[in-house]
Amino acid sequence: MKRPYVAACIALFMALGFCACAPAPASPGAAKNGTAMEVNGTPVHADEFRYCVSQVRATVMDTASKKGWVVDDTDPVRDSRAGELLVDQAAARCVDGVVRRQGAVALTFIDDASFESLVERWKADKAARHASSQAGEVLYGPVEKTLEQYEFQEMADAASEQEKADAAALTGDPGALDALTRARPEAAEGLDMAVPEDRTIAAQILAREMFESTHDRAVDDAEVTMNESWLSGLTISDLVGS
Repeated sequence: MKRPYVAACIALFMALGFCACAPAPASPGAAKNGTAMEVNGTPVHADEFRYCVSQVRATVMDTASKKGWVVDDTDPVRDSRAGELLVDQAAARCVDGVVRRQGAVALTFIDDASFESLVERWKADKAARHASSQAGEVLYGPVEKTLEQYEFQEMADAASEQEKADAAALTGDPGALDALTRARPEAAEGLDMAVPEDRTIAAQILAREMFESTHDRAVDDAEVTMNESWLSGLTISDLVGS
């Protein structure tokens, strides 16, 4: 009998189409507490939004340059094409980050999806790596990671845990694995599905695809609320910190 969890994953993975949710009304008091937006009811405060801006700024400015847009940092963000693009891409980055952290909470990999908690974990990791370095212990990667590096590693580790569990479930359910490889033959390209080792590889590939598909759906289905009262009073320089 097909395991309920695997069956649910297959149904989710094989279904097509995405749901784009309309923005909900901003919650009361959003402007007072410096909330830039909300994702599934989780507030994204100004510091997190600016963190996301810092990650997309170079790409946005490169696009503005290629399109010949005049960028004046004193322009209100909602009155500038570059400002609009900066807000849109930063918001998308914030949604991705919040959804990933919410997923990690669901996996019990972390216990708090807030940006503040991410920063605290990063600071704790930084202190621990400095202590290990001073003790002469071998460290992989830089002694001091940037917040972006730490976030990327944390979310990659969370994804890996989920993918390992999904791959193991598929490997233990031959019918489910065969059904998925029939639906996604490219996942087994170059593999001999009669060989156990190759079946394990196919399960790992499919588990990665299942994770990415599930995440993409969660991003598309996220309820996103932009706090226009906060954004409307900002210039481009207010966002990028120039």
